[in-house]
Amino acid sequence: MIDIKYLKKLSESKELQALEWYKCKNDPYYWMITWAKTLDTHDPEDPKKTFPDKEYIKILVDLWLKSVVMCVAKSRQMMVSWIFVALNLWDVQFHKARLSLFQSKKADDANDLVRRAKTIWDNEPEFLKKYYDKTEIIPLVVNPQNSGGAVYNLMAFPQIDSEIRGIPEGGEQIRSQTASSIFADEMAFQTEAKSAFLAAKPSISSKGRFTMVSTPEDNTFFQDAVFDLLEM
Repeated sequence: MIDIKYLKKLSESKELQALEWYKCKNDPYYWMITWAKTLDTHDPEDPKKTFPDKEYIKILVDLWLKSVVMCVAKSRQMMVSWIFVALNLWDVQFHKARLSLFQSKKADDANDLVRRAKTIWDNEPEFLKKYYDKTEIIPLVVNPQNSGGAVYNLMAFPQIDSEIRGIPEGGEQIRSQTASSIFADEMAFQTEAKSAFLAAKPSISSKGRFTMVSTPEDNTFFQDAVFDLLEM
């Protein structure tokens, strides 16, 4: 939690803002618990809040940074989908030429994930909505073709050639794209989960990552992933 005195200094100092940007770029967990606000629909009085400083969230962040394939069985109220939405936004926002795919059973479900990323972005301070490239500072505008507004299943940062795309289930949705990161949500309920994973293999082998998350369900491809029965 940043105190009010530091916030005041931050608002007045370009140097401090640059330091804060680099701190966020180098530490996604710090960015999440300091600046990345989610939308808590169970708290109408204070719905926008940063991620809580919880050990399990830090562990998931650390594992995501180190993993090529990551499988997480989730339960309600643990913010697991929000966590991986945020991590993919961090990757796209703070790095050039990144492509993150959000895959869910239906296009509308994928778009809901993209909207979550847009919510986090919209509530970030303006000094983070930049890219520091050596001596150049590049202002970032999401979806400039739509004046920064929402676009169905897309968050594009053309200034740094990075974007998030939402896609429905299936391998054909992935096959023609070389993604930096693929986040598959509720994968146990995607009937084409296996074909999606197989289609993602070229991305994974070229330094990409595949993260699958779901409420558990028996006799599914996701269950095999949970128990490490996948053939890579």
